Amino acid sequence: MTLVPCRACAHKVDTSAEACPSCGATNPGHKLSRQKHDLIVLLVQLIVGTAVLFVGANMAWNAVGPIIKQQLNKPAP
Repeated sequence: MTLVPCRACAHKVDTSAEACPSCGATNPGHKLSRQKHDLIVLLVQLIVGTAVLFVGANMAWNAVGPIIKQQLNKPAP
């Protein structure tokens, strides 16, 4: 049982505590709150997801784009 100061009120709390008994801060033994940690994870997921979507769309256009252009440039019978 390691006691560390709460990041919000400096009250001594256990590192495994879910909330500070003094001020109620979540994850008091960690530098970031659970909400901030979850927000950072969400932002990273959004950035990676956007990059994957962009790369996938670019690869699809490079594969299908020439076929579409060829069909559009084909003279009508």
